Amino acid sequence: MKYRIARSICLLLLLSTSVIAQDGRLTRFDLFTIPTSKFTNAAGYSFKIAVDSKERIAFNACSSPFVFIYDTSGVQIDSIALGFSACVRSLEFDEDDNLLIMDNDERNIYRYIFKYKKLETKPYQKPEDWFNLLSKYYRNFEIGTIPTYYSNNDYLQDFYNTRFNYSYNLYLNQKNGFIYQCHYNFIKKIPNHKMYTNLKKDNYWISDNISIRTKVLLINDENKSAYYYDRFYNIIYEDFNTGKVVVNAALLPNSEAARFDYSTNINQDKIWGISSFNKKEIWISVWKM
Repeated sequence: MKYRIARSICLLLLLSTSVIAQDGRLTRFDLFTIPTSKFTNAAGYSFKIAVDSKERIAFNACSSPFVFIYDTSGVQIDSIALGFSACVRSLEFDEDDNLLIMDNDERNIYRYIFKYKKLETKPYQKPEDWFNLLSKYYRNFEIGTIPTYYSNNDYLQDFYNTRFNYSYNLYLNQKNGFIYQCHYNFIKKIPNHKMYTNLKKDNYWISDNISIRTKVLLINDENKSAYYYDRFYNIIYEDFNTGKVVVNAALLPNSEAARFDYSTNINQDKIWGISSFNKKEIWISVWKM
């Protein structure tokens, strides 16, 4: 009898979890705040965030030439002095939990090794270099075979200017090693672990909400769905089979204007980000399914 009751409870929990996952709605948990007074030039912020496999949170505000590292309770456990004064363009942990940092001028890539508290400077000669530093999946893939986006800086906002005449917007699914690329009005899955090949119709996930600047956060191949965020900093869930779209409002009301950021770690099961910013504090939160 006890076994049947326990089994029934487990089944109910599994069903409820499945419903939540398919619903696309996220629950926000506020982790900690960072005093805005920690940073100078309170206006015009651009934030960057990245999280490693141990859930250490790297945070940068454009007005400060530092990256600060926090644990999930908000204790600052490390800080990295940057060798440049420009904004951070990209901030992400590699597969070995080293932090990769790219300056907005795209002159160098910096790699911070926590074990030795050492900041290395890596050459940045082409857009592929960033991805090759991130993961073995990218290093084993001929990225140059993927069609690129060509840029004309005369028609781009300053923050999107690039010194290269082409770029990629790639997402790596850590669970199966497949690479995806955001394009105008679709995400395309590259069904090969070595190089880009001719894609089938099923490899194109069509959506009016997707652009080349969409940042994909999570992808589920089984039900052909994804979480990503839009230019209004909502976390969007989209089911590409049914066309269902769920808008998860990520920013709290009355947040100051800024460029916010969201990220996931190598486990790809949660989303971290900045949920609010005002004259007193910056809120760091996590969203769970």
